[in-house]
Amino acid sequence: MKNKWLWLVALAALATGIVVAGMKMQDQAPEVTPETSTTNSDLQTTTTSEAKERGVTEEKMVEVYVDPALYDTSSAEETPYDYVSVREKADTESEVLTKLHRGEWATYIKTEGDYVKVRADSGKEGYIPKANTNEVQTIQRLEKATDVSQLSVVLDAGHGGIDTGAESLDGNVYEKDLTLNTVKVVGKLLEENGVAVTYTRTDDTLLSLENVNKLSLKTNPDIFISIHYDNYDYPNQAHGFTTYYYYRDGQKLGNLVSQQLAASLPLTNNDVRFGNYYVIRQTYIPTSLLLELGYVNSDHDLSEITKEDYPEKVAQGLLKALEQYVAE
Repeated sequence: MKNKWLWLVALAALATGIVVAGMKMQDQAPEVTPETSTTNSDLQTTTTSEAKERGVTEEKMVEVYVDPALYDTSSAEETPYDYVSVREKADTESEVLTKLHRGEWATYIKTEGDYVKVRADSGKEGYIPKANTNEVQTIQRLEKATDVSQLSVVLDAGHGGIDTGAESLDGNVYEKDLTLNTVKVVGKLLEENGVAVTYTRTDDTLLSLENVNKLSLKTNPDIFISIHYDNYDYPNQAHGFTTYYYYRDGQKLGNLVSQQLAASLPLTNNDVRFGNYYVIRQTYIPTSLLLELGYVNSDHDLSEITKEDYPEKVAQGLLKALEQYVAE
């Protein structure tokens, strides 16, 4: 995955002067912020059934802010400036209970002077400087769906446009094409089963990660799933699919997705992992996943993921996972 990031930065700089960051293995990822224009037409929404009425509650959330001058989005290396300490009391000398990554969302409790009290995803409550928060948002939360026909899901096809993503060893297969084809097949099956599906892109378009998140949040969905295919530094040395989450609610669905994909796909299951990726971190949709569905620079994986029925197997696995999710 590291090669993918380095290659993308070089390509974007040469082609457009845009810095395009890709995927980094496991728990870190540099951020992509290309200057692409986005309109409402970029967000394609298809609703195939009228969702049953669900109760609504409100939750106040706040996003952690760090001055961009303190960090470098073009670097894959994390620094102390990427995090904000959550302290036991509204005091810089108070004990640090946990730390929140810039862009991470937390539940807002109250404001005390120059500090904001928050509840982290871990459940720990404490104080962060008000200067390290964006504006408090009131989020409407629908009660848990009991049938897939009640669900609204955003499907994100990773990469696009000049950002090809991972490439096969012969240079003939691009990740951006695999993700788009997979998302279309998955979306079709979900729609046929009553799920309201939203697509961040339906053609060969490059969206910044910031715009992916903004567009996704417009529909206030139950679930966000970003589809990717993987790459490793050394060809044919890594294999299989991996399920990434950031927030605990995502981990719950991730476990089900991992199990069902393992039963459906002919690839090794690399299990469920924490992933510090922009699109699943900088969102207040807690049930968010990023899926890496096989290594493009693995001859074994490529022979499977390029088969015509592979996206359908992915779709069947995801549908079964969603059916389990609403039944629990």
